Amino acid sequence: MAGTVVIVPARMESTRLPGKPLADLCGRPLILRVLDGAAEAAPDRIVAATDSEKIAETVEKAGYEAVLTGPAANGTQRIYNAWKQLGKPGDKIVNLQGDEPGVGADWFDALLGVNLSSGSISTLAAPFPGKNASDPSSVKVVFDSSGRALYFSRSRIPWNASICHRHLGVYCFTPESLCFCAESPQGALASAENLEQLSWMENGVRIMVVPGEWNGIGVDTPEDLEEARAWFMKR
Repeated sequence: MAGTVVIVPARMESTRLPGKPLADLCGRPLILRVLDGAAEAAPDRIVAATDSEKIAETVEKAGYEAVLTGPAANGTQRIYNAWKQLGKPGDKIVNLQGDEPGVGADWFDALLGVNLSSGSISTLAAPFPGKNASDPSSVKVVFDSSGRALYFSRSRIPWNASICHRHLGVYCFTPESLCFCAESPQGALASAENLEQLSWMENGVRIMVVPGEWNGIGVDTPEDLEEARAWFMKR
């Protein structure tokens, strides 16, 4: 993955699972499981962007790179700050959320397989039963026949579908789209849904969605962590 930089935002103060990045996932902290998955794709650089010296110390002790960014309004702002501190490296910047331990090289193959213009982004989504789509912690996405995102929501969309698509916590930016998104003002839809990507769409950014059977676990709660542990024990 020449020219690709992966930045993983990780903050200590998760409301639903405090200390989440350092939570034990079958003998290894969650943040390291995510970094290990990213390493399978062999990008030019993998960096954890964090506000915690403890997280940074854990990451560096494991042989990975970490940068302290201080407070940030959201994950994209954190990776943007880290990217600037690092000297703005790469022609593709992947924002991989620090709670996606199911990540693997196939995720990056799909993200980088999208031909991105300077103002566009790629991301992933996985199908799941519509009956499970009411959980607001699970973000849903609908997209058109070309894969362009139409809307993201914490509500069930489409409303009566037997299969919905759950958005995974990963984006691939160009330097231009990262700068634009990080500097975009929050829009009304983004504020209502508490989803920063809607601000980007409200400001004209094209988000291309690659659907597939990706193993997106998305650890947000103690129950999610147990699910992730069960999955790793079966590997």
